[in-house]
Amino acid sequence: MSREILTDFERDYEDAVLRFADGSSFKLSYLAIRTHCQCANCKPRQENDQRRIEFEEEVARLRVEKPRVNPVGRYGIQLEWPTGCSSGIHSFTHLREVCEGSGTLI
Repeated sequence: MSREILTDFERDYEDAVLRFADGSSFKLSYLAIRTHCQCANCKPRQENDQRRIEFEEEVARLRVEKPRVNPVGRYGIQLEWPTGCSSGIHSFTHLREVCEGSGTLI
């Protein structure tokens, strides 16, 4: 359970460092976070390989900027991007999965 509790979200210019309660830390690009958004607008755009590629290309064309981070209860965060989607809630479990699949363990 502690592996899925986010304890710190350190923002840099193009990526973030996410620290979890089990002591694991990952460096994760904002591009990876944005292309794994689970909101009602973004998730359907990831349902097959072709749509995912198109979605990733669209997100990659956006300017990379630090998001504002807002806690959502004890289970997630909402990221407010200066450009693009800001409606998704990223659960700690989801963020851990994205970190393990697309991040760098540090």
